Order: sequence, then C-alpha cells, then structure tokens
Amino acid sequence: MIANGNYPDFMASGPHLANVERTQFVIEGMSCAACAAKIEEALEAQETVQSARVNFATSTSLILHEPGVPLRNLTEIVDSLGFRALPESDRQSVQASSEAALRRRAIPALVIALFAMLSMFVRFPAIDWIIAALTTVSVWWAGWGFHRSAKIQIARRSLAMDTLISLGAIAAWSWSVAVLAIGADQGLHFGGASSIIAFVLLGKWWEARALKTSGDALESLAQITPDHVQLTNGEILRLDQIVVGTEFIVAPGERIATDSEVLQGHSEVDASQSTGETSLIEVSPGSLVSGGFLNCSGALTLRATAVGNDTHLARIAQLVEEAQSTRAPIQRIADQVAAKFVPAVILISVGTFFTHWLATGITDNALIASVAVLVVSCPCSLGLATPLAIFVGTGRAAQLGVMVAGAHILDSSKAIDTVVFDKTGTITKGTPFITDVLAPNESKLTLLTLATELESRSGHPIAQAFKFFPSTPSEIEDFTMHPGKGISGLVNGIEVRVGKAELFDRIPQTLTASSSQESILFIGRGSIAEAKVTLGDEVRTTSAETIELLRQLKLEVALLSGDSYQETRNVADKVGILNFKADVLPEDKHRFISDLQSEGKCVAMVGDGINDTPALAASDLGIALQSGTAAAQRAADLTIITNDPRAVADGIALSRKTLRVIKTNLVWAFSYNLIAMPLAITGLLRPTHAAFAMALSSLLVITNSLSLRRFTSLSSESPA
Repeated sequence: MIANGNYPDFMASGPHLANVERTQFVIEGMSCAACAAKIEEALEAQETVQSARVNFATSTSLILHEPGVPLRNLTEIVDSLGFRALPESDRQSVQASSEAALRRRAIPALVIALFAMLSMFVRFPAIDWIIAALTTVSVWWAGWGFHRSAKIQIARRSLAMDTLISLGAIAAWSWSVAVLAIGADQGLHFGGASSIIAFVLLGKWWEARALKTSGDALESLAQITPDHVQLTNGEILRLDQIVVGTEFIVAPGERIATDSEVLQGHSEVDASQSTGETSLIEVSPGSLVSGGFLNCSGALTLRATAVGNDTHLARIAQLVEEAQSTRAPIQRIADQVAAKFVPAVILISVGTFFTHWLATGITDNALIASVAVLVVSCPCSLGLATPLAIFVGTGRAAQLGVMVAGAHILDSSKAIDTVVFDKTGTITKGTPFITDVLAPNESKLTLLTLATELESRSGHPIAQAFKFFPSTPSEIEDFTMHPGKGISGLVNGIEVRVGKAELFDRIPQTLTASSSQESILFIGRGSIAEAKVTLGDEVRTTSAETIELLRQLKLEVALLSGDSYQETRNVADKVGILNFKADVLPEDKHRFISDLQSEGKCVAMVGDGINDTPALAASDLGIALQSGTAAAQRAADLTIITNDPRAVADGIALSRKTLRVIKTNLVWAFSYNLIAMPLAITGLLRPTHAAFAMALSSLLVITNSLSLRRFTSLSSESPA
C-alpha cells in the first residue's frame, strides 16, 4: 500500500511533529519542477496538511498531515491535477516501465527526425508528403504524452514544460501541413517538429536512466537479505512470513535475513554491505545482528528481533528517502523561477512572433523564432539541478555509512570551520571496562552488585562496564541521573550512589589516592563513598586518522570530556588534538559550543550520548554515531552508521561536494537560458537546434550530478 504511518522517532525533527503522520507515494506524469510546485501548492492548501514536498527528480512525495486523514483524500488531489499517485512500493516498477515507454517512443522519433533533416539534402518526388506522414506519427504518437499533459495543464491553468513542448511541436507541424496542402511558397518545418519531440524524449529517457542508475545502490542495499530462512525444525519460511520471535538457522556463507539475536553458535559476520564496516565482527550468544550481515564462519541459531519496516536496513532506506525528499535552501531560487517561468515564456514567444511579423512581414520567420523560444526555454535542467544532485549525493553517503537528515545541512557543511568531539563513544569506543576495584572496609561483590542494579536503569556508556557482574531482581525507586556527576536511587530500600566525587559528601582517605591517568567512579550506600572503581576505555584505531583527515579539510578540532584532565589529555595526545577541555558537564558542552559560535566559528558537534543532545542541537551541524542514544540521533543532522569516526570527514566532504555540484548545475541552467533565449528571440536559433540544446542542457546537469557516485572515502582504507 502507499506508505503511511506515524512519524517515527528517528525521523522526527522537532516537537511540532509529535502528532503528525507521514505519507509517501510515487507521482507519475510530472515533466518539470513547475509540476511539482503545483502539486505541493494543491496539497498544502488542505487544512489537514502541514507540509508537502514533491521531488521532481525522483517522482516522489512526502506529506506531513494530521492523523487519520484518509489516503484517498491526498491521492485524489494529485489525480485531479492530471497526475497519478501510486504506491511507494511501486517506485522501482514505475521507473522501469517509464524508462521502457520513453525508449519505445524516443528511438522511432529520433529516426524520423534524422530522416526529416536528411530530406533537406536528398530530394525526390513526394518526399515532402512522406516526411509529413512520418512527422505526423512522431508528433501525435511519440509526442502524445506531451499533448495530453498540456491539455490538462491548460484546463487547470497550471502551465508547465509539456505545454511548451506541445505548443511548439503542434505549431511547427500545423504550419507545415497547411503550407504543403495549399502548395504555398513557404518553408516546411517538419524536421523542426519531429526534432522537438525526438530530442525532448531523448532527454527524458536520459533522465529516467540516470535516476534508475542512481537508485540502484539503495535498492541493492534493501535487497541483500535472502528471501527465505530455514527454521530450527528444518521448515523453510519466506522472508515475509517471519515474525518477531521466529528462530532460524544461518549456515556459514549465508546472509542473515532480518535483525536478530544470536541464541547459539560463535562466528564472525561481515557488515560491509549494509553498514560499510570493514572489519569482521565477532558474534556469540546474546549478540545482536542486522539483516544483510554475511555469516562468515560458524553456524548460528538466531531469534528475530525486528521484521519488515522495523529492521535496520528498512530504517536506513527510510532515512535516505526522507533526506532525498527535503529541499536545500539554494533550491528556493530555482523553484521560484520555475513557477513563473512557463507563463512568461509563452508571452515572450507570442511577443517574438508578432515582433518578427510586424518587422518583416514574413510569417515563416516569425513562426520559426516563436517556436524556438518555446522549445529552448523548457526548464528541465533548472528543475533537475538541485534534486538530482541531492538524490545521488545522499545515496552515495548511505553507501559510505553516513545518514543525512536533510538537504539543509549542505549550507552548514560548507561553512563549518571547527569540529568538536565528545570523547567517550566517538574518539574512544565507548565501552568502558573495570580495571580495578578498591573497597577497604566492605565487600567488593556486594557494592558492585548494588551498583550493577542501579546502572541497569542508566543509558550512559559507563553502565556497560557493570554488565558482567552478577545481579538479582531488585526493586529500584527514586532513580535519579545527576548530569556530569552520576546516578542515585533506592535499591531494595537502600540508598545507592554511583558517580564522581562530587556526588558524595565525603570520600574516605583510603579511597583518594588514584592514578591520574584513569577514570574513577565511587560507589556508596548513602552520602559517603565506600568503594573506588577504576575504569578504562580503548581509543578507536581510526580516531587519529580521522583528526588528520579533518585537518586536511582545513578544519579545527576540539575535544570535550567529562573525565579528568589527565585522562582527557592522554586521549587527546594519542589522536593529535591540541584543544581539549576536561571535567565538563552537559551544560558546559552547550556553553563551549555557544562560546565558539560567539567568536564567529561555525561548529560541528560529534557525540553519541544523551548528555550530548543539548550541544548537538546548539551546533551548526550535529553529528551522532549510531551506537549512541536515540535522543542524540534525533538531535543530529548526520548519523554515522558505521561507528567509524572517519565517516565524519567523509560526510562533511561529500556534503560540500554535493553543494558544489548543485551550484554548478544552477549556474549552467541559468546561463543556458540567458544565452539561448536571446538567440531564439532574434531568430538565430532554429527549432531543431533549440530542441537539441535543451536536451543537451539536461544531459550536462545529469552527468554532473552523477559524478557524485564516484566520490571515494578520504581514508586510506575506504569503508565503502
């Protein structure tokens, strides 16, 4: 069915979306950006619709509306404008059938156009009538789609590209038929009429092929899962029959069908095709794996934890589609021009005809100039300039392990001059481990058990350090997080505190001596610390390379941490960061970002925890690692799904390149019209040349946008 549902948490961009539903469908029949603008205008005119985004390049729509709005209400609006709203699931088949239909019409039309132009040099009796018959087939069969759309557009006063093509082709064909029928001594323009249809169809075919090629990467990502699984009892189930809780077997060399938990077996899995992670990942009972992972060694018994649209791969696809449906700020210029462009061109064409006719009295020349104006001014390249580049760029970013929240980040990425990292979980692995426990007067096991029970309620990375210690079912009350200090609560009625020294009223002398190189936590029953826990965290092997890559992009780098000065400095020295700040609270991170911005810096913040959320939201560009909390990911503009910090540099570099491609496309599209329009008005550009120039302008924009597919990772060992 057409995609419709509550706006998911990971796609929400603010509190205003809390009670909004999201509907997507494919729109068939759009010919230019003006069509998309008309559909958006009609949808947003509905009181129940909050916003509508229609992407001409991808033929998709994204509508945010009040809950409970029937799908038919939305699709009928689109259908009433002369387009077709189709299920989102049909996009691939719609693109394939559209490309095939364009090919079937473009090739015969091109052959006819070439024959018509050749007839100017090869003459024999009745050739004009033969060309007239062939051109009639080209104009009224191959070009019928343009005329049908133009009729609807004129009836609804929503003129677009098809109107220009239809008027130009019919005018040239009608004039030529009339001249041939009465035997007048005037020029015939069958070649121009057939060329208009042929070259425009050729350009549309190029567009369809480019979009299909650009979407192949994302489609292949969604199709890497197998279509069936073998249950533990030997029965075979189709992928769509799997439900949460289904237990199945994956042999070595097979791909995992859906997100699952390992029940039995030990193996290594390859996640490169779904996340871009280059290293093999060891899995054992209790490990979580995603659909699409390749099982490399041992046999595994798995239990499905998510199916269908709830899987990791499905969420990636949704995020990319969401980003591709957004609009870059720079696109507003093109949209505003496209909305007024077609009516203005028709007026200019009419004015051109009468100007030439009054000046020379030659109807033939006046017609040639006016038709050339109609054809050369079709805003195809203008409509494709931004959305196609975003479509290709976000798809390539997904392959590199970077999820882009929206096209608005392109402007931010260009201006970024400083990148601030939170230490834990970004520069380090964020999986702390306990290296030592000191409890002079109490049982270590008792205190660790109490701390483990309390930490089970915490989403902080430090909680992972306690997961290996025994725990018993306990009643936990008054659980409280003290940002930057620790946690407290009642465990079976006993007050327990776990955190930094600031969380306690007193630290006994026996616990104060410590190594300044490590992170320290205290545990206490009440306000007095009773045990000291020393923690370690491993620096990611790619962190130092990440910092070097960012410097190559001429970016300054800073490091923030809630840990001690010495530990933070130790990590900063290992990865090559000179500017760092330790012992920071969450509000300090926010203040640090604000202070940099007040100095005129444009700041990107990289974090992964709930404590990073205010800083991520305050930064000019928020970047979160997928291993972090959902709150951090919601506050971010970029999400790194590989958990490899090198992808931060890739994301910024690719965003900048995408913006450069968009600007190049727009410069070309506007320059083309500024140059071609005067040539057509003055009669120096004939309709045949105008049609070819228009198709060529689209081809240049398409080729430039597709160059983003060749973007490679900046790292020496590319993750994708």
